[in-house]
Amino acid sequence: MILRGLAAALLAIGVAPCAAFAQTLQQQAQALLDQRQYAAAAELLEHRLEASPGDTDARFMLARTHAWSGEPARALPLYEKLLVDEPDNTDYLFGYGQALLWSGQPDRAVEVLERAQRLAPDYAELAQLLAQARDAAPSAQPSDATAEASTPEQAVAAPLPQQRYRSIAFSARRDWLDGTYDDWANLRFDVADTQAGRVGAYGALVGDRRFGMNDQGIEAGLIVPLTATWTLQPEIGLVSDADFLPRYYADLRVQRVFANGWIGAASLRTSDYPDGRVDRLALGAERYWGVWRAAYTFNLTRLHGSDSPGHDLRLARAYGDRNETGLQIAFGREAALAGTGVVVSDVRALILFGRHVLAGNWSLLWNMGIVDQGDLYTRRSLGLGLERRF
Repeated sequence: MILRGLAAALLAIGVAPCAAFAQTLQQQAQALLDQRQYAAAAELLEHRLEASPGDTDARFMLARTHAWSGEPARALPLYEKLLVDEPDNTDYLFGYGQALLWSGQPDRAVEVLERAQRLAPDYAELAQLLAQARDAAPSAQPSDATAEASTPEQAVAAPLPQQRYRSIAFSARRDWLDGTYDDWANLRFDVADTQAGRVGAYGALVGDRRFGMNDQGIEAGLIVPLTATWTLQPEIGLVSDADFLPRYYADLRVQRVFANGWIGAASLRTSDYPDGRVDRLALGAERYWGVWRAAYTFNLTRLHGSDSPGHDLRLARAYGDRNETGLQIAFGREAALAGTGVVVSDVRALILFGRHVLAGNWSLLWNMGIVDQGDLYTRRSLGLGLERRF
C-alpha cells in the first residue's frame, strides 16, 4: 500500500472501508447505551432496521436496548425473530431468557436458559441468570443473593454483552495507466477481529506490482476504545527490500463519536520511501442519518518541506443486509509515485465502491473509477474482493 492518504484510500479494497460502516454504527449505538441514552440508541437502530431489515446485529442490539431500558416485552419479538434463523445461538437465548425474566415470565425463562446451558455449559453469566430465573419461578422462593439483579433497574450497572466481529477477505485490483507506464496490479489478504467496547485488531498481507517491479509487505493495526466515545487506532506497515512502496509507515488515528450521528477523526502518518519521507495530517468528519452516510476528509501532505492540501468527499447509501454503495470524489494535491520516486502532483478522482452480501456470511467488495494524476498519468481501476464474516 503506497500512502494511506488520498490515493491509496481511493483505490484500496478490502475489509476496512465496508467494515468501518457497520463498525461505526455499532460504536455509535454502543456509546449511547454506555451512557444509558436508551431512547437515542433505539432510534438509531430502528432507522437502521428500516433500511436493512436483515441486519441481525442491529436487531440484536435493539432487543438488548429495549430490555435494559425497562421495556423487556418489546425485546421479546425481536429475540424470537433472531432465534428463527439461529435457534442455537446462545447469546440470543441468553438475551431472550433475560427479557422473559424481566417481563415477569420466569418459568419460560428457565426453559429457555436451560436449553442455552445445555449448548454452552461453561457460559458463567448464563448460569447466574438461570439461578435467578429458578429463584423467581413460582416453585421456588428467590434468595437474597440472586434477587438483586432480577430487574433491569436493579442491574443497570452491569455491562451489556458485546457482539464480536471476525472476518477475512481476499481482494485484487488492476490499474490501467496511459502513456508509457505499465499497468499496476495489487493483491491483498485481510483479517479483522473487532468488538465494540473492547480492543480489536486487524492486519493484511499486501503484494503490489508497479513499473515492472514487485513489492510485498504487511500491515497491522489496533482499535482501542479509550472511553464510550473516544477511540485510538494505531497502525503500522513494513515492506522488506522496498522498490517503490514505503519501507515502513506509522499512522495514529483518534476518533470521537458525537450525538446525532456525527463522528470526528484526526490522524498523523509518516511514510519512509526509498528516496524520502512523506508526512500527512488528515482531519475528517462523518455523518450517519437513516440509510445514508457522508464524509469529508482534509489531507495535508508534506514532502521535501512543502505542504500540499487535498480533499476527499464520500456519499454512501446502505440497502438490504449490510449492503452499501457509494461515490467518492477527490481533488487537490498529493504525493504520488513516478517510477521509484515520490513527487507532488495534482489529483482528481471519481470512484464508485460498494459491498453486496452474496449468501450467508459471504460478501462481494468492489470499486471502479478513474484518477487523473496531473501531468504524470491517468489511472483507470477495477477492484474485486470476497469477504467471509464469522
